[in-house]
Amino acid sequence: MQLSLRKYLILITVAVCTMAVIACSGDDDDDGAAYTVEGSTSTATTTTTATTQSADSYSSATADDSDDAAAPSSRSSAMPAPTPQPSAGSTTTQSSPASSGANSRSGSGTTTASAPASPSWQRPTAPATTFKNYGRTPFVDASQDAISTFSLDTDRTSYFLALNWALHGYEVDPDSVRAEEWINAFAYGYDLPRDGRSFAMRSDVVGHPLDGGLHIARVALQAPTVPDDTPLNVTLVLDASGSMANGNRVDIARTAAETIRQSLRPRDRIAVVHFTADVLDRYTVEHTGPDDGDVARSIGQLAPHGSTNVQAGLNLGVRLADQARQERPDAFNYVILMSDGVANVDATNPFSILESARDADHLNPLRLITIGVGIENYNDYLLEQLAQHGNGWYRYLDDASQARATFSRENWLALSTPFADQARAQVTWDPRLVQAWRIVGYENRVTPDHTFEQNRKEFAELPSGAATTV
Repeated sequence: MQLSLRKYLILITVAVCTMAVIACSGDDDDDGAAYTVEGSTSTATTTTTATTQSADSYSSATADDSDDAAAPSSRSSAMPAPTPQPSAGSTTTQSSPASSGANSRSGSGTTTASAPASPSWQRPTAPATTFKNYGRTPFVDASQDAISTFSLDTDRTSYFLALNWALHGYEVDPDSVRAEEWINAFAYGYDLPRDGRSFAMRSDVVGHPLDGGLHIARVALQAPTVPDDTPLNVTLVLDASGSMANGNRVDIARTAAETIRQSLRPRDRIAVVHFTADVLDRYTVEHTGPDDGDVARSIGQLAPHGSTNVQAGLNLGVRLADQARQERPDAFNYVILMSDGVANVDATNPFSILESARDADHLNPLRLITIGVGIENYNDYLLEQLAQHGNGWYRYLDDASQARATFSRENWLALSTPFADQARAQVTWDPRLVQAWRIVGYENRVTPDHTFEQNRKEFAELPSGAATTV
């Protein structure tokens, strides 16, 4: 069985920019045939909007409109009747954007909003939450720098975190807002491609709804729904630390793990690891069939205990996953961490943890999925970065019913079927038509332009059927 996904190079020309998109899985940088797709492209899903200022007094920018007319896509969500996607659906560096100018705000961690005029409307901030302020990409002079390179991504966690806080009466932390994830949280009903090997694409440029001197350019990518019966090796790494006793965290994690187990097919394999200050060996189950009673018993015994050693849990999880990969080289391999992210024993930095649990096999990689639970005492930064640099994706669950919906058999099979690996985009603006530009969102997914043709783990995996707006 051929597991590596073909690398695609697509060049799309519109009036104001040229966009190149690459996706690959496991192949070396110059392996695979590169080709152009007519009206369709081949890598996939993310929602980011690019805002432009036109060259002639910021007044005109028109698209070479080969698509049907589309409504504007803006930070204020001016899409036609968007539908919030269920939080089910689907990696970055801490450095400043290399080709998009300096960030206009700085700092990191949790911020507290100033008190509103009426104390009766004041909302508290969720305590002990950890986020990374990635700043905001400023406008860039197109004559000085006309190229932006970034990882395509379909995480929507930032939006659902904010929604959960609002529903529980908390202030939304500004540092938690990643604009591209808010845009990706909505379904826009893009048409599927005409074949199963490429992406469908549409593009448009519209006037900014709030500023007559600006325009918004949108490029939308839709991956096909690809049936795949590749077997799966799944390794569950479950946080059994004391902080999981808060609220319904254990119940959510237990429900998600059990739903995944029930969604697997007989030919799939599953393993379970519990960790606190160290691994709880008595609950460890090595890879076996999903109907093995030991798996269900281990999941059912998840309970809060002591401190949080994410490093220890992932180290064992990766070892078990690598062993299963060697025994079943034709399977896709997923390591699924369920946690509130509050690591406080051994390595607590996401990059140190990933270095400790290093995966050197890029031909058939281990894909690290992180599932966040909890409101207070929650580390979004750790979970988001582990997934981004672990070749996977990040989800947030706020109750058991959402856990069941996210990992139902239908959703799980789609999420676990990768269509494109290491997907990234490169946008080149035409300085004759665009005086200045900036990308809305993607601040922590921007990479140096020269990395566009490199295979890097922080470039996104895009699942079957994923949709992206750039």
